[in-house]
Amino acid sequence: MSSLGILVFLALTTGQPPVLTAVQAPPVPPAVSSDIEPAPAIDPAALPVNVDRIQRVLSHPPALSPDSTRLVYRVEVFGRKPTITDILGPDFLKGPTMAGPMTHQEFLDMVTPKDVQGYAAFTNKQGMMVAATSFALQWALRQAVQKFEDARTARQKEAARQEVEEALAALRKARRDAGLPEK
Repeated sequence: MSSLGILVFLALTTGQPPVLTAVQAPPVPPAVSSDIEPAPAIDPAALPVNVDRIQRVLSHPPALSPDSTRLVYRVEVFGRKPTITDILGPDFLKGPTMAGPMTHQEFLDMVTPKDVQGYAAFTNKQGMMVAATSFALQWALRQAVQKFEDARTARQKEAARQEVEEALAALRKARRDAGLPEK
């Protein structure tokens, strides 16, 4: 980029024409020679930039007024935001996972003896049979306990009824012995 392009860029971004603040050596007077030609006049129409537009922008107050001597650069990007598929490729979900620490299940498989791991003594089919018979046995046992409780309460009711009838019979006998009429 030419030095004119750099000066135009700095003027547009800061809103002020660039000022050189570095310490420079005093200019050396050119040697007097008759061979030096004067610099040619610059035609603004031939430049690759629009000078009128630059002058118009420079005539407005600066868009950014930095409070310090720190330079502030603003960049505006025109384009679409890349997706994860653009970055990693279309098949990023396929393939092996990256190496990492072991899972909790891998740890348990490693430290738990085979004899006490779940249904280790059975195949899956046999494990299902054991589970089904366990549930059936539990249901049957609950039913038997319920029938036992019902039978015990029935016996207690029968014993209470028998006791009441014996007391009534004794009362009737006592009334008859006393010569009282039966009700």
